[in-house]
Amino acid sequence: MSAVLTIIAAILIFGVIIFVHEFGHFVAARIFGVTVNEFAIGMGPAIYKKQGRRTLYSVRAVPMGGFCAMEGEDEDKPEDPGAFNNKKPWQRIIILAAGAAMNVLLGFIVVTIIVMVSAHQIGGIPSTTVESVEAQSDAARFLQPGDKITGINGTRVNIRRDLSFELGMYDGSGECELEFKRDGKTHTEKFTPMEMTLEDGSPYYLVGFTIKQNSVNPLTVLHEGIFQTVWMVKLVFVSLGMLFTGEAGVSDLSGPVGVVSAMNTAAQSGFMDLIFLAGFLAVNIGVMNLLPLPALDGGRILFVLFEIIFRRPIPREKEGYVHFVGFILLIGLMLYVTWNDIIRIINSVF
Repeated sequence: MSAVLTIIAAILIFGVIIFVHEFGHFVAARIFGVTVNEFAIGMGPAIYKKQGRRTLYSVRAVPMGGFCAMEGEDEDKPEDPGAFNNKKPWQRIIILAAGAAMNVLLGFIVVTIIVMVSAHQIGGIPSTTVESVEAQSDAARFLQPGDKITGINGTRVNIRRDLSFELGMYDGSGECELEFKRDGKTHTEKFTPMEMTLEDGSPYYLVGFTIKQNSVNPLTVLHEGIFQTVWMVKLVFVSLGMLFTGEAGVSDLSGPVGVVSAMNTAAQSGFMDLIFLAGFLAVNIGVMNLLPLPALDGGRILFVLFEIIFRRPIPREKEGYVHFVGFILLIGLMLYVTWNDIIRIINSVF
């Protein structure tokens, strides 16, 4: 895929993700009787407007972002029954969380479709049941064909990706703990993973067995789709944890430029890889929006929770200042990571 097509694909993907997010807020607001003044896709000046019975619908010039402008969202309007802040706290929480929930749902739908297509191509869905064990692996001491892997290093294994992910975190030192079921009984054994080498010389690790394929049916596809999505959510939190522990730095973050570059790399591998990345981005954006940070949906939910705890809202003006400062900081972070993305691309070229 050419660079131009990649950029177009990125704009379309982000457009769909943002539309779905804002549509989640819109639908939830309508359900609880909140007046939506404007539903917009994009930012900047409007290039298309249509006034509905209660809402102005618009498409704006900059194909990034969007908003669902609700009446009384940032101010008190006690006389207006359709104002957002006049709704019950639990209703406001649902409205605020609906955008992120729709993003995660979109990611789940995308991943499930990919699972279904891939399963029909390869004739099955990877399971966590052992088919054969490599004789040279340390796990051959205790693993047998038919054993079902249920955990590794205290983390539950639901799909093969869970196992691969945990082994990807292994640093090559010490033993790992494998949990498996045999004849209805759970067993736990320690083993040293097999070290393999990639083309670039970097190591990766395996337990040392092949797995059986599950048959393709609605239940196995749904199971794989659900836990692939759970894995995506988990990956976001693991990445955040690495930021807090110092294993990763702010310089490792990527902005829009870095994401487009990643999309280009995925597109070179194949269309399905690009769509899978789109599904991951949808889940990622949904989860990140629920973080309790100012200007994000999670930050607004936090203020509603404070209202529930202290039985009175924090002054809207002060809450507005907090979200404004948070927004400025987020813009600053976005500019910083975008600059880092550009520098990385330049360094990779030259």
